[in-house]
Amino acid sequence: MLRTNIDRNWQFVKSGLQSYSPTMTANAETVHLPHDFTISTDVTPDAPDVQGAGYYQGGIGSYTKMLDIPEAMAGQRVLVEIDGAYRNAEVSLGGNLVCIQPNGNMPFHADLTPYIKPGQNNRLSIAINNSTPYDSRWYNGSGIYRHVDLLTGPMIHLEPWGIFVRTERVEPDGTAIVLADVTVSNRTASPVTEQVEICLAPEFEPESAVTARKPVTVPALGQGIARFRLVVDSARLWDLDNPRLYRATARLDSGDADETLFGIRTISVDPKFGFRLNGREIKLKGGCVHHTNGLLGAVSLYDAEHRKFNALKLAGYNAVRCAHNPPSRDMLEACDRLGLLVLNEAFDMWRMRDGRLAGDYHLFFESHWKQDLERMVLRDRNHPSIIMWSIGNEIGERNGLSNGYAMAAEISGYLRELDDTRPLTSALPVQFNGLDDDDMAKMLKAWADRAKTQQADGIQNLDNAFADETWGAMTEPFAAPLDVVGYNYLESRYEKDHAVWPDRVICGLESFPAEIDRVWSKVEKMPCVIGDFTWTAFDYIGEAGLGQTAYVSEQEAGQANPLQGMPVNFPWRTAFCGDFDIAGFERPQLHYRQVVWGSDQTFLLSRVPANLQKVEIPSRWGWPEAYAAWDYAGWEGKPVKVDVFSRADEVELILNGTIIGRQPVGPDNRFKTVFDLAYEPGELVAVSYTGGREISRAKLSTAGPAVAVRLSADRTAVRADGQSLVHVTAEIVDDHGRRVCFDDKLAEATVEGGMDLLAFGTGRPVTDQNYTSGSFTSHLGRWMAILRAGTKPDSAELTIQADGLPPATLLITLEPMNSDQDQE
Repeated sequence: MLRTNIDRNWQFVKSGLQSYSPTMTANAETVHLPHDFTISTDVTPDAPDVQGAGYYQGGIGSYTKMLDIPEAMAGQRVLVEIDGAYRNAEVSLGGNLVCIQPNGNMPFHADLTPYIKPGQNNRLSIAINNSTPYDSRWYNGSGIYRHVDLLTGPMIHLEPWGIFVRTERVEPDGTAIVLADVTVSNRTASPVTEQVEICLAPEFEPESAVTARKPVTVPALGQGIARFRLVVDSARLWDLDNPRLYRATARLDSGDADETLFGIRTISVDPKFGFRLNGREIKLKGGCVHHTNGLLGAVSLYDAEHRKFNALKLAGYNAVRCAHNPPSRDMLEACDRLGLLVLNEAFDMWRMRDGRLAGDYHLFFESHWKQDLERMVLRDRNHPSIIMWSIGNEIGERNGLSNGYAMAAEISGYLRELDDTRPLTSALPVQFNGLDDDDMAKMLKAWADRAKTQQADGIQNLDNAFADETWGAMTEPFAAPLDVVGYNYLESRYEKDHAVWPDRVICGLESFPAEIDRVWSKVEKMPCVIGDFTWTAFDYIGEAGLGQTAYVSEQEAGQANPLQGMPVNFPWRTAFCGDFDIAGFERPQLHYRQVVWGSDQTFLLSRVPANLQKVEIPSRWGWPEAYAAWDYAGWEGKPVKVDVFSRADEVELILNGTIIGRQPVGPDNRFKTVFDLAYEPGELVAVSYTGGREISRAKLSTAGPAVAVRLSADRTAVRADGQSLVHVTAEIVDDHGRRVCFDDKLAEATVEGGMDLLAFGTGRPVTDQNYTSGSFTSHLGRWMAILRAGTKPDSAELTIQADGLPPATLLITLEPMNSDQDQE
């Protein structure tokens, strides 16, 4: 079917669900999709989901767009494809209800055909109801936050998401045998026989195409599938280092056509060789990611996704887990093109609600899980980046309650009917929930006993004696239908579980950031453990304070709850547990991970001197407060601590040319060492040595007074396509260009010309400022500004005016689109 993007120029009203009324566009604002109408609101301490949603409140809103349907389209089929709308989306056309989609994370189609009036404007409305509190443990945003396309075609057409291409095998000489299914839909009252042509070609080499044809008979008001087996000589394999893509194009003799990208590659898992891609054994260096995009809220645009996952790839990651719902199509394409492996996860809960979340998806699971799972798999199954499907995260039924074992088998079986080319998994944690009353009483007692001897910070994923004794028996029937068993924070079980189940393939699907060295040593030495996914790769809004490390007085520390740690209060906003913050800037734990994963770099960080007088209370997801900075005016001559991460045998620390000392580091010392010294401004250098030879070094220099704001963009020219983004880093610098980290300043960001300012903010985890207001206070001496292109060739000028500093400007060029590109 002909696909036309209709993201631009929707009329939006943030009010009641008035989508059936043609007068609802009064006082509407014009918005361009993807759009998140919550991220532009202010946080409030009385938000019902409190820290769960970062003190944001949801809401309701309606989007309207007039579709010009010409007379020539009479008798054609018309669909609208919505890649994601959070949540309870009601689609109507001309006042007629078309469909309701409760799950806000799944793509879906709405069939407009019965209500289309050719030759006139047709009013398409999509109402969003995200007003029910307690719907999620983290921020999801509200609105149509992914792309919307209009699909049009004849009544006999290729079914959307109807092309399925996969690799059967690759021979030693490079020949690939590729299977392709093409689904044809017949919306007429008579059976038909159609000739189907399939063409496979490298994405940028159409002259190297492989083509085949065959007929398919399609029953009235039904579907038929044409199945092909094609030989691709000298196949260009999709791999981590060379993510080569192919394009599959299907055509009907009657005129309809469709296409999809795919990759030729093989994957396998087993307990002896672990995970193999194209026959090569690979350990998954993974991180969990939510579907949101930091300062943009839930908005998913390709450039935002590409920037995020390119940062992960450059940092050493080779895999990501979509926690805990399916991602956008843009995210998956970015991973395809970057060469990142993806674990695609369907659900965060089944029929049992997640704790206090009375408004979550469990209300709809019974009636919707099958169609939602089908939509996810059909949309995503051609992506070569996807190497595993997950049927759920920490599901309440995992210990057998509510017929959970049978449900796991049913869901696994249905998913394999849709796609049997990838292994299935599910994430299993400690039994912090999903227990009957008797077992829960025993678990609570075991946690209380543990709290008497050691501090904890929340019972979720907190192990204890009773959990350890019962975990295997409770979870084995749930894990039985899986190909890979996901372990959350259970690396202590790897060796003993391998002894019990030697044929089990294990993957760590969540782990604590500070434990990566211990976790990774087990991953490396056990073939049956195929990798680890940290919680989390990118910070996110909601679950606020999950990764906090508190610095308090001794009196305050004595008042900490042994099972809950220090309280989290307004205006905490982010989880603060990511290797990157929500503005995309690196955090210290990332550098530690890079060293553990094999980097020879030296990383040098200083602790805040004022914190040495306080009691440090870290979350299990937390990290000590440390910075790549050496700017502590007023602390001259007073004690300070310095952290160094390195794989080398030893590290030497030098301050202003004077050797402070040399200390062992490397694997035997958990890849880190701490120096105690007196603060003195100037230059601090750490030099790593192995066998007496310098491996690498790192340097920190004291910055002078702030004199300017320096702007640097990921690019200064973009297409005028209405979708492209420019990310601009703004830094406070001294007269030598060094970033001034601890002189926070309020700044105003404005844009003139052909771009819009989508967001301006920082990764600060505790703030009540608004990312869309254009006004924000710096954090560690910097901000991030995100601009979106308009649709006309033009230029745009970004200006950032920080308190007490001259304005900084940046010019961006919007280049013309090609003539065959849509500029709606």
